Amino acid sequence: MTEAVFPILGSAFVVLVVLPMAALLAKIALVAVEHVDTEGQLHEHDLRYVLLVGSSLVPLVWFLSAALHQAESGGSALACLLDHDGSELCIEPGIFAGLLGVVMTAAIVRLVLRDRGVRRSSSAHAQALAIRLERLTSVRPAIADLRGRLVVTEARDFALGTRGLLRPQVYVGIAFAAGLSDEMLASALGHERAHLRAWDPLRYLLLQLALAVNPVGRWLLQPHVARWHASREAHCDREAVVAGAAPLSLADAIVRAARPSAREVVALGARDTAVLEFRVRLLLAFAGKAPRPCAHRGSSLAAWALALLLIVLILPHHTGTAALDALHLGTEQTLTYFQR
Repeated sequence: MTEAVFPILGSAFVVLVVLPMAALLAKIALVAVEHVDTEGQLHEHDLRYVLLVGSSLVPLVWFLSAALHQAESGGSALACLLDHDGSELCIEPGIFAGLLGVVMTAAIVRLVLRDRGVRRSSSAHAQALAIRLERLTSVRPAIADLRGRLVVTEARDFALGTRGLLRPQVYVGIAFAAGLSDEMLASALGHERAHLRAWDPLRYLLLQLALAVNPVGRWLLQPHVARWHASREAHCDREAVVAGAAPLSLADAIVRAARPSAREVVALGARDTAVLEFRVRLLLAFAGKAPRPCAHRGSSLAAWALALLLIVLILPHHTGTAALDALHLGTEQTLTYFQR
């Protein structure tokens, strides 16, 4: 039995069977949440995010942690003894963990490199916009904390967006800002401020990673992902209005960001006509009746997410790796069956 049987077939089984099954369970849960939700798209969007991301990353992280545990402890007490009769070191869990790590790393690198087209500009037009942004942030308390976090870019067809994982920054397109009044630009910056404060670039990266490593799951969950994106962008609209942004000015800026000629339609989250109409209607309602501040659960949600991740990482070291042993033996027995 070659050392590559379990790592290759086991990794394929995790990606092609385990992750899609987890996505199917998540889809059932999402349908149930959306069916009983009578408060609209802004309700329970954090729970929906956990289901979307956790359905792929939780099983993947568990198998990775279990394989690393087996590798560092000298092998599986069950699978390696049966396979090698205790006569040699079992390196298969380490190779299996390496392949899963390669899958995750490749997905992360591809996602990060995809956003490298937007660069800081230092032209005369860029300096003029930077002065304008400095003036806006100095006279408007609602966006004052964006000072030092604004980047001017001349990237083609780029409007506005928050980027960066460790220290997110708001990128502002020169051509886009030139067509906005100060009120519209300040309101749009208020929307991006909500993204920045919630570390949304990291949140979006984790969601994209979960979909990238689970192709079948991406197909199953895509409608729910689209609804979550719409609710997240609408939530940031609401947060901006609560902080002092003008609802009608923000609606105008969103419509301008969604112009048909734009290459990057994710600016201000304007993805399609249906989402655009939903958000504009919501902002029109806010213009008539201002929304009330809601409880901020971002920090508590982050704490729960971190706790869940730590539990998943630590669990195989304390409860055993029986599921990985079963996968190990099953893949090798399957190959033996087909070789007869």
